[in-house]
Amino acid sequence: MVYPLSKQAVYVVLLRELKRYWRARARIISSVAQSFFFLAIFGFGLGGFIGAINNSSYLSYLAPGIIGMSLIFGSVSSGISVIFDRQFGFMKEMLVAPVSRTSIVLGKVLGGAFTASIQGVILLVVAIVMGAFTLTPIFALGAVASIGAMLLITSGFVGLGVAIGSKLDDFHAFQLISTFVLWPLFMLSGVFFPIDVVPQSLQVAMLLDPMFYGVELLRWCLQGNGTTLLGPYGWLISLIVLLAFNSLVIGLGTFLFSRAQV
Repeated sequence: MVYPLSKQAVYVVLLRELKRYWRARARIISSVAQSFFFLAIFGFGLGGFIGAINNSSYLSYLAPGIIGMSLIFGSVSSGISVIFDRQFGFMKEMLVAPVSRTSIVLGKVLGGAFTASIQGVILLVVAIVMGAFTLTPIFALGAVASIGAMLLITSGFVGLGVAIGSKLDDFHAFQLISTFVLWPLFMLSGVFFPIDVVPQSLQVAMLLDPMFYGVELLRWCLQGNGTTLLGPYGWLISLIVLLAFNSLVIGLGTFLFSRAQV
């Protein structure tokens, strides 16, 4: 029997994910601390050697990418909750409930997107305190827009995490596979270097990386510019790519979750 989309089911699963995240204080502190050290060490360390990029300090260039790193790792790791739910029997209760599987997945996606975006916002504040950005009215508007970009980025990668978690029943396997997938996506996203200065073969690999467009969208929001390779409408291209990626992976995650065995 096919059940319609249930707003109540989406809300309940979303609320559960938020409560689980809030109770895991160590997870919040460790994820933000890791990103802070990346930003501080590379921003101030390599920044003194590299200098300015696109008329901005290296710290300013690096900050959107490190925020993106926090988002991608935080969102995909939310997929491990699928394995927890299977191990402790909660998935069986969800799967036998008279609600659509899409409602459950949307609740998990929204919950993971909100929690990962909270980490991104915290790191944005840290970057401002470190001097990565100058507080102006235009930047304030861009910072608000960046929160929407964070939610868009995290939604897709939570869907990817749910898809991976739906096919696995071992925590260690999830960590290995997610790390194998995430680190290439992170390194090719243009966090440490602009796409304009790398060989053409590497440019192609970066253009195939959905996280590259996530970082570009954050740079447009926080810095008002992006790579010249995508032109003046790079923000629009990045937005379209992320929307397409979200549709694909959330659909895949829903399909695999509906076929998950308990």
